[in-house]
Amino acid sequence: MTAWWDRYPGEWQREIVALDALGYAWSYDQAAMAAGQLVVRVEILQGESTLGINAVYPDTFPYFVPMVTSDNLLFDRHQHPVGKNLCLLAREGEDWRPGHDTLATLLSEQLPLILSVNHEHAVSETVACAEDHVGEPLSSFLPYSPECALIVPDETPAQEVRAGRLSVLARPVPPQFSGRAFLNGVIETITDLQSKPLLRFGTKVPVFSRRVTGFWLRLDQRPKLSDPDNAPNEFFRLIQSAVPMFARTIQAARRGEVFAAGFVYPDEVSWRSNADDWVFLSIRVEREAKRARDAMFNLELVRADWGGQKAWLSRAPFLMPLRKKSALVVGVGSLGSPVSMHLARAGVGRLCLVDSDNLQIGNTVRWALGWQYAGLQKITALVSHIAHEYPYTEVKGFNCRIGGARTPGSVGSSEYDALRSLCVEADVIIDATASHRVSHFLADLAQELHKPYVWLTTTHGAAGGIVGRIRPHKTAGCWHCFLRGLDDGTIRLPADAGTEEIQPGGCAQPTFIGAGIDSDTVALLAGRLAVATLTSEAENSYPDFAWDVAVTDLRRDGFSLAPQWDTYTLAGRSDCPACTVV
Repeated sequence: MTAWWDRYPGEWQREIVALDALGYAWSYDQAAMAAGQLVVRVEILQGESTLGINAVYPDTFPYFVPMVTSDNLLFDRHQHPVGKNLCLLAREGEDWRPGHDTLATLLSEQLPLILSVNHEHAVSETVACAEDHVGEPLSSFLPYSPECALIVPDETPAQEVRAGRLSVLARPVPPQFSGRAFLNGVIETITDLQSKPLLRFGTKVPVFSRRVTGFWLRLDQRPKLSDPDNAPNEFFRLIQSAVPMFARTIQAARRGEVFAAGFVYPDEVSWRSNADDWVFLSIRVEREAKRARDAMFNLELVRADWGGQKAWLSRAPFLMPLRKKSALVVGVGSLGSPVSMHLARAGVGRLCLVDSDNLQIGNTVRWALGWQYAGLQKITALVSHIAHEYPYTEVKGFNCRIGGARTPGSVGSSEYDALRSLCVEADVIIDATASHRVSHFLADLAQELHKPYVWLTTTHGAAGGIVGRIRPHKTAGCWHCFLRGLDDGTIRLPADAGTEEIQPGGCAQPTFIGAGIDSDTVALLAGRLAVATLTSEAENSYPDFAWDVAVTDLRRDGFSLAPQWDTYTLAGRSDCPACTVV
């Protein structure tokens, strides 16, 4: 292994010069350096006392910042609550300037700021100006078990309830984690110690199928941990002494059983804003209790993953109005499947998918999902996947080949009645069928029902594409006006690779040549347009578009292109019999 000071001898020399210029006594650990790590100690004079600073340089220096600790300083702010290293730069060192900053820079410029912020006489306004406006919750700094997390709801138990029980639905233990206190799942219910329900998390994720028993404890304040390596034991002792029912349960458990322990407490979850936070402990019985011998346990810290609807969409609050909306996607092939996924990922409340095709392996070069769904109907695959991965979206499928004749003598509602009913229920109709006849039918039906209509198509080779939208009482023209615009050139045609259709083995119809890396560009804009259409009436929602039709080229003259969209506004046309032009 080549050490960084051998790769960049000039950087080591810069550190030496800067530390000498700082004016304090400093040294480096020669034994550690011989082993491939640089550890520097600086003695900083503060009045009549000396502040001992230790800095450990990363192997990737000078690109990343040294980790700095002190001998005896314990701060409330800007110090890792577990590892005790000083946060001399905000946001994990994002402000570090390789080739410019040195350890001496941190100690001369940043350390005084930390000392001033934590001074007992520090003025609040001074502190606010000096520090990064980000919360420092304990849960962000704990050494968690890898691959482990528990999903929790937005709400926490009322403060007057001090302890209780947990019901956890967890992922089966993967073979590589057997023998560990592996815990990955969702909190299903939170009760008091008498099993009276307090909170229930209704989200169902099928992969979480293993039931795990748990207990929880409310703490009055953020836990103070003395040693990061001993943190699991400190949490264990807290709940063992506070909840006798927990202590009895785990002592009576069999070897190999796993339990969950949750700790809820107030903490600074964002800058100067306190709220409840969670930390969990996974407990695996390693040795059963025998007469005078206590049971032995393997303990691992497990992070909380906030999965309530409020927390889930906190990264994109402008999507919240989508939770009350429904979308109908007709045709879930190379364009409709990614549009459906975009809508589910964005949090649409209800989604209905219409198609009649089966998924083949060859489809996966441009379809939203992969090989594990081969052989299934496309709606079956998408409905299953979305229900599992995006449980806040209510999704259903309707198997229908639009335009097919009914079997003579068949009973039940007609295809037209069923489709019309689906359109009535939807807040937007999205046409991804790439069928002129189906588009004609859906566009006219949407106009009759006064429903927004979004369509998207791509050309041979996925060399170009079109996305369009008609909104009742807002769009002057209609889908037929769009077609006339294509005919007379007032709306340009997208590029076409001119490739011939192919008929793969096992496929009853010819299909176009093209890949998802191209067609997904068209589907993405259609998804954005659908979301804007659904939320445009709400305040602080996803911004709307100022056009009705967009056309792009993705390939031209043998070159791939960065997508550039030409946009058009649909005006009512005098030669369009479907429109009434005033």
